[in-house]
Amino acid sequence: MNILLLALIGALLLLDKYAFGEFGLSQPVIAGTIIGSLCGDVATGIFIGALFQMVFLANLPIGKDVPPDAQAAGIAGAGSYFILKETNQSEPNLMVVVLVGILISVLGSLLDTMVRRVNEKLFYQFLRDNRKLYACHFTGLFFSFLRGMILFLPTFLFVNLLKAPPILQTDYNKEFLLIVIVSLGIANGIYLYLKRESFYFLILGVLCTLVFFVL
Repeated sequence: MNILLLALIGALLLLDKYAFGEFGLSQPVIAGTIIGSLCGDVATGIFIGALFQMVFLANLPIGKDVPPDAQAAGIAGAGSYFILKETNQSEPNLMVVVLVGILISVLGSLLDTMVRRVNEKLFYQFLRDNRKLYACHFTGLFFSFLRGMILFLPTFLFVNLLKAPPILQTDYNKEFLLIVIVSLGIANGIYLYLKRESFYFLILGVLCTLVFFVL
């Protein structure tokens, strides 16, 4: 798929996070499914989206806290996988894809904070003049869309030129990464219900995952 078109689709999906409704389309597993279907591989899109969904399962935007952007990570991860598959590799390395997604999640949270500050200024501008309702609203939508383009377009252009080192081109990494991420998912799920030190639940998640794969 064309990189510009993929970035455009990603930016539109990311609007679902806060800017335009909140229908869940930007959630990693849903966004991965959409991108996978557009790229002709729904199963892999669901798989990659599910990986990021588990990694960021316990990240909740409570109060003024701005957690890593899980939605941006899922979109960037799924898009990066299919770009690598089309341009450089027959079977892209998932570890590289996950690292790209995690990096974008951090950058996404920084840009999210900046967009919130812009929206706050737009809100006060609206309070001073109610006639500017639509202007302020669509300006806020534009900056939210721009955030997605700033995140995805440079990322996809970079990934298009990226080739994973030969040392990472092994099948073992896929199984190993799957075990690690499923462990994180189980640990995060437990942590959501029992607010304790996450380290203990990470250990419990690893043990549950090993039992799952062994049995």
